Parts: sequence; structure tokens; C-alpha cells
Amino acid sequence: MLRIRRSKPISGFTILPNDTLRDDRLSYAARGVLAELLSRPDKWETNADALSERARRNRGDIVGEGRRGMRSAFAELESAGYMIRRREKSANGRYSTVLEVYDLPQHRGTARGTSAGGTSVSGTSATGTSTRSTDYGSTEYEDGGDEHSTALASTRAAHASERAKESLGSEIDGWYAAADKLSDDRLRRHLLAFERRRPKIYRLCRQNALTQIGNDKGGTALLNSKDGVRAIDLLAFKYALQHYVDSMPGWLTKLPA
Repeated sequence: MLRIRRSKPISGFTILPNDTLRDDRLSYAARGVLAELLSRPDKWETNADALSERARRNRGDIVGEGRRGMRSAFAELESAGYMIRRREKSANGRYSTVLEVYDLPQHRGTARGTSAGGTSVSGTSATGTSTRSTDYGSTEYEDGGDEHSTALASTRAAHASERAKESLGSEIDGWYAAADKLSDDRLRRHLLAFERRRPKIYRLCRQNALTQIGNDKGGTALLNSKDGVRAIDLLAFKYALQHYVDSMPGWLTKLPA
């Protein structure tokens, strides 16, 4: 039994939705990382590696989270919809990948287009703003991968990104429709290519699929039925499509002859 003792929020507090803090799709480490990012001020600069170094430096004899663990937490948050990556062009003409951090999952919150709180694909966070995170160091989720990100925390009004969200929502719906038409054999081949290329993100997508189906009404019965394997495979593939929707890799959607 817990006895909860909360301070009265006067200053120095960050209020987070219970649905976020209790999101069972996320590891406890990922939830902690999300809380840290959302608690930081505008333009606070960080990335997964910087957070790992901060943990190592400030925790004395207690072993801090390694870079792999922190990068994995970032990947979890993106897969679950709390981070959305966008390509943006800076004033000097250089392109970078921007990670927007939200307190509620956005269009990637579930592979069926709704967040934990029921927000639609074109919905916004509870406050109508997002934390924008970029960084000029590498935050590759897979060793030897080709994904980079920048991290500078800022906020932006939701209406500024509404059109981009609607466009992404329409695009992902098209990918979903194509996935629904895949035969079992072809679907498995796509997943095999995904697992070979990005095993860590593959496992996250598959776990998200299992969790989502398990939490749905009638999900347990579906998992135990003859259609259970197909349901898991298809939903895991849709999570993969969501993860890469901003820059869809050919190896995920096109199979060799």
C-alpha cells in the first residue's frame, strides 16, 4: 500500500497527464526521460548522449544510464508518439532533423490513429504546444545507422504544425491501406527485412503491437485465435510505417525480386 504525500504546486513544478505517466507501452526509463525533457525550459540543449553523460557525471558511485539505454528510451518515445521528427531548414541553409516532444502522444500514439486520450491524428497536446528538441550530435538509434538528430528545446504553437500533421495523417493512412492488402507471406518478408535492418526498433514496434492489442476490448481473445499472428504482424508493421513516415526507407516498403 502506498501513502502519497504531494507538495502544493506553487513554483518549480511540471504537471503531466496521468495517461502519460502510466503509459504501459513505455519503459519506466523512457517515462523518466520524457518527464525530464518536458520539465526543461525553452531552448535547453540536449540529446540522448548528453543525458547519458549527465547521469554518469552527477550520480557518483551509482552507475548512470548508458548511451544505448538512453538512445533506446528516445526510440521508445518516438515509436509511442511522444516525439515526432521533422526535417527543417535553418537560416544558413542547413537541414536538420527536429524532434518535437509532447506530453500526450500525437498521431503515432497508436497505430490506429488515436492517442491514449483519444486525440485524433490531427489533434494537439493538452496545452496546445510542443517542446521542440534538436541537437547537432548523433542520436542514432542503431549502431551504424544513418539517422541523426539535433536537440535544442523550444516551444511552438500547435496551429503552426497543424497542416504538417494533416499531411502526415493522410500519408500514413495510405500506407496503412496498402499494408492491409499484403498477403501473410509478403507481410512476413517485410517484417524480416525490418528486423534485419533495425532490430531494436523492430522489437519496440512489436512490443507496442502486443501491448495495444492486449489492452483493446477482446484483444486477448484475438491473440489466442487463428488470426492472432496476422494481427500482431500487421500492427507491428504499421508501427514501423509510423516510425519512418517522415522519411520512408525503401528497404521497409520494397522487397528485392
